Amino acid sequence: MDKETGLEEWQWEKGPIGRLVKTGYITLRREVEELLVPTGLTHTQWSVLGIIRHFPGIMPSQLEPILMIERPSVTSLLNGLAGKGLIVRKEHPKDGRYKQIYLTDAGRTLAEETQHLTALIEERVKEGMTADEFETLKTLLVKLVGLFKKE
Repeated sequence: MDKETGLEEWQWEKGPIGRLVKTGYITLRREVEELLVPTGLTHTQWSVLGIIRHFPGIMPSQLEPILMIERPSVTSLLNGLAGKGLIVRKEHPKDGRYKQIYLTDAGRTLAEETQHLTALIEERVKEGMTADEFETLKTLLVKLVGLFKKE
């Protein structure tokens, strides 16, 4: 086995689990970002629009564990979406110190027009494996996340 072939095999088949998971994530993310180019959204911005669409009035602090990013990054992300006219922040009705996030009409339209991308990416993944393999992959990824999840 030559050095180049061995390196490629090690990277894709025999590499550490962390590298394989990261490579899988980056591969999926690149696919999504390519599909998002016409919208001007990043993968994370698109994810946030989808979350807000399902949970109108969500607070920034609730986005942190979902997105697995810290408060300054959430703030920057929300500022970008607000700057594009896709979200608005409103005072919490019971405590004005807190802000709730809502989609604008433009944000709602964009979220609805792009919601099919999740299913499209899943279909691309399913094309390369059986239905049982796909379900096993999901089950194992959930288990992996659970092993290291901080309470």
